[in-house]
Amino acid sequence: MANKEIKGVVIPIMTPLKPDETVDVPSLRRLTNYLIDNGVHGIWAAGTTGEFANLSDKERLISVETVVNEVAGRVPVIGNVSCASTQLSINMALEVQEMGLDGIAVTPPYYYPNAQDEVLDHYRHIRSRVGAPLWVYNIPQTVKTAVAPSTVATLASEGAVVGIKDSSGAGELLAELNVLCQQGGLSLMRFLGTSYRMAVADGVGVHGVIPGIGNLIPAISVECWHAGQSGDAEAAKVANAKLLTFMKLGNLAKGGGPNAAAFGGMKAALKIMGVIDDDTLSRPFRALTSEEKAGIPPILKELGLG
Repeated sequence: MANKEIKGVVIPIMTPLKPDETVDVPSLRRLTNYLIDNGVHGIWAAGTTGEFANLSDKERLISVETVVNEVAGRVPVIGNVSCASTQLSINMALEVQEMGLDGIAVTPPYYYPNAQDEVLDHYRHIRSRVGAPLWVYNIPQTVKTAVAPSTVATLASEGAVVGIKDSSGAGELLAELNVLCQQGGLSLMRFLGTSYRMAVADGVGVHGVIPGIGNLIPAISVECWHAGQSGDAEAAKVANAKLLTFMKLGNLAKGGGPNAAAFGGMKAALKIMGVIDDDTLSRPFRALTSEEKAGIPPILKELGLG
């Protein structure tokens, strides 16, 4: 599996579930095609938006394999194999290594907080055991440990990692990583997990974006990206106005946490649109009530999706 340059809008695909919380394979196939048909440049499988941490290893593997098979080489696919320890992440990576992924992504181990020397060992050891191109998944708000810019730069200089998804929201640390890559002549694909910076991503020194909201509005996400790439301020303004409309979905839930509100709103909307069959969330996420879902059709209509 040769390293492949990846750029643009990569969607962290949701995992449609049946009521028993097993993967709804036909729905996942339709969602995959919905994203590709709307112009996305890649797919990030079994990530945070895919509820990976709430699913069994078996269901995670089914979701990754389903996406890869349905994509059939049309766009790059990166599979998230993060687990709570280095060895568990390696085990998951070895399970997916024959699936034809274009890369694997790994967070630092979670539950126990780790120091940067341990994080370095974590990625080096995975790279020594697994042949797939390795990406750093930096999301400290869920795993406790941030991957420092100097750590990422060191790993890139050693050829241990080829890319990073930075979902930390820490702009100054991203700027530091950009400088380290520039000064060291490092080739590292840098992506932002973002909602609002899609139209300005090129200006902050990254090669693309990985927006969870793109599951429902892939075409609008791509519009934002292209507006930023072309420097079309008016097109960016129009696309960003649509993003603000989309954000109303996250305000419909009157209970549960922000992840449940976001995932539940998108799944319920995708069900209304006929893309997926069921809007089940993995427990303990709280699904939207019938009353809350009643607010979705007007938002879809405003977005031109209903």
